[in-house]
Amino acid sequence: MKITIKSEDFPDGKIVDWSAVPGTGDWVSFHYLGGTTHQQVSRVEYDADRDGNLTEVTVTLTY
Repeated sequence: MKITIKSEDFPDGKIVDWSAVPGTGDWVSFHYLGGTTHQQVSRVEYDADRDGNLTEVTVTLTY
């Protein structure tokens, strides 16, 4: 599922392809060459069209 994440590292949003949407309060880990950063989900927004079909999910992360 295509999900847009927003965080301090990605203020304009970054599209990721995750199999599930994390819930508010969940932790997400990103692994970099320099280490790992752990960020908590502070907000999840679901957008749907007029027929009720899910069109977009935006997940906001905080440290």
